[in-house]
Amino acid sequence: MRNFSRSTIIILLTIAFQLLGCSEDRDNNTGEDTDPSSVETLIAEPIVTKPTPEDTFAQLKTLFPKPIFDEEFMTLSEVTASKTYLDFLAQEYPSEKPFETLEEYLSVAQPDPERYKPFLKEFIGKANEEDIAIVHQMTLQYRCANAILYNLIQNGDIKAILAVLEKKISVLDEAPVKAWIEKHFPQRDFFDAFEIFVMETERVDTLLIQEQFEKHGKNAGILWVALRNPALIAEVLNNFTNTDVFLKWTDGDFFLLQP
Repeated sequence: MRNFSRSTIIILLTIAFQLLGCSEDRDNNTGEDTDPSSVETLIAEPIVTKPTPEDTFAQLKTLFPKPIFDEEFMTLSEVTASKTYLDFLAQEYPSEKPFETLEEYLSVAQPDPERYKPFLKEFIGKANEEDIAIVHQMTLQYRCANAILYNLIQNGDIKAILAVLEKKISVLDEAPVKAWIEKHFPQRDFFDAFEIFVMETERVDTLLIQEQFEKHGKNAGILWVALRNPALIAEVLNNFTNTDVFLKWTDGDFFLLQP
């Protein structure tokens, strides 16, 4: 009886060790016996890519299906005020200072140095950032005054025309501009050359607009200008009251009034 009990105990211990071993094997098993629901699935985050001009063009055409080139630029103003367009500008043309409108973008957009370097080289040699920034601001104000003058000539308002001419002269009295001019250009020859330079910048821009019109038509063309040259489209919206006057400018009529 004693031997039987000892044998029975040995058998029971052997079975217990085997069971414990199987349990340990199952605990260590990370293969087929693992509960699939306990395994975390790693999902790669989508790569965010900035919209291309083509993508944004398609989105804006969908958002604004009516003709964009309408009288007084009403639809174009809506397009350039839209979140889709402004988000595109922020990504495609980043600036050091933030902007919330197209007009604000124009005030913070960096000028193209290559537009101004050849002109400045003739007068002061190698131009620095300050030189370019000042002449850029002068050019914007002169172009604005020229556009206002052209609009007024269409209406035959002589008194207003004289007021605009005074505005152009007042640009030269602004403190930074005046100090810069007195430093570099004590003679008056600069101003005649500057008027011609401003006119040439306008010619270049009207040719760009005409190219887009010929390639895409007026509605799509003006949208492509807004996407590829936002500073220019900001000037157009700021400077022209309606599309009729604007079209005369792009056709070159405007330059008949220049010196």
